[in-house]
Amino acid sequence: MAKVILTYNKKVLDTFELDQGDMKIGRRPDVDITIDSMAVSGEHANIFTIGEDSFIQDLGSTNGTFVNNKKITKHHLKHADMIMIGKHNLNYVNETQAKVASVPTEDFAKTVIIAPPSAPEDAGVPLKAALYVLSGPSSGKRIEVSKRITNLGKTGKRSGTITRTDDTFVLVAGDTTDLPKLNGRLIARRGAKLKDGDVIEVSGTRLQFQLK
Repeated sequence: MAKVILTYNKKVLDTFELDQGDMKIGRRPDVDITIDSMAVSGEHANIFTIGEDSFIQDLGSTNGTFVNNKKITKHHLKHADMIMIGKHNLNYVNETQAKVASVPTEDFAKTVIIAPPSAPEDAGVPLKAALYVLSGPSSGKRIEVSKRITNLGKTGKRSGTITRTDDTFVLVAGDTTDLPKLNGRLIARRGAKLKDGDVIEVSGTRLQFQLK
């Protein structure tokens, strides 16, 4: 079953399973997906789902509907498409499409986030965080960042590392030449301090970092 993940200012707000037929998006409280923002029309757009296919159509909204930064009237949604309505985003997730795509279908939570066995759980450190998978077959999953060191990358290819201290998390480059991106920009070799809501891109997968 397909779904959309609603985010605002890089924070995950809600997840909506897409029912067969019409699902309206807008500011009105009686629509299927309500977005409480003055930038959103009362009935802004409609997602129509039949079988495994979903289509989004703008309903004559004031500010328009965008998919992957392009204004649309009607669009056949594909897995990982990003719908932009006002300042809110809806990430379209279709696991069936993802499985037949020409990308690895391993569970990202198992193969991309790898904590070294020698790094024990830390006790008495109040700072906690999690990663939310925003793209790929495991979109919508939450991964706890509970180790002192968390490696990012597929098995055998460490593309980046999140290192936790008592008061911060730092993203640094891994062993490969493919540097991680932070909020759309390549990180420096010395690393970058992570903030709540940051979006990390590594090994072709987008993750959102959130402090708890």
